[in-house]
Amino acid sequence: MNDEILTLAEVAEYLKLSDKTILKMVKNQEIPCAKIANQWRFSKLALNDWLTSKMAVIPQNDLSRLIEKEYDSVPLSRLLDEDNIILPLISTTQEDVIREMAENAFASKLISDKEYFIKKLMEREELISTSIGSGIAIPHIREASAKVVKEAKIIIGVSEKGIDFSSFDGELTHLFFLLISDSEVVHLRILSKISQIFRKEGAIEILRSIQSKKGFIQYFIEVDRDFLIQEK
Repeated sequence: MNDEILTLAEVAEYLKLSDKTILKMVKNQEIPCAKIANQWRFSKLALNDWLTSKMAVIPQNDLSRLIEKEYDSVPLSRLLDEDNIILPLISTTQEDVIREMAENAFASKLISDKEYFIKKLMEREELISTSIGSGIAIPHIREASAKVVKEAKIIIGVSEKGIDFSSFDGELTHLFFLLISDSEVVHLRILSKISQIFRKEGAIEILRSIQSKKGFIQYFIEVDRDFLIQEK
């Protein structure tokens, strides 16, 4: 199998950290995880991506110290532009969605090599789908690349009918958030903040009800404001 699901205790052993530290990271939404039947579960593949990214930017002996650190707020609304919200998507297949969103990024001069970027996105999907269930997917390449990416952005795609994106819950995917970044640290911060939003009660329902480009931008402006208030 390409992936393995771990318990909190298994993750603590895998990362050589205490259960308490892992739980603190979960509560601070600093580590990729999901709650299933009131138990925290972790994708080993996602953990390896996350761990490799951190090791690529810091000395290995500083890993434990850094992954416990609380990162600064990421203003997601500043990563959105109306030109990069595709509403609706015309694609009907997984590969076509990837291509349509990558073409939007290329047209906006956010990436320099469209075909390379598409190839990397598809390679990531072949490992395990980036659909997280509940009609949401977060396509991204495994490693942020300054080689092809010019600017950090989030591209949103909306499929009214839904697309089979190999979601673990078997449901069609309607909302796509393509992450683009030239920095592993920035990539992880964006991914973490988006994950926090999806965990908020009612957030997915609100996002799926938005029917305009301005509506998406306004929603993320309000989210940024709420996070800022919480941090004060």
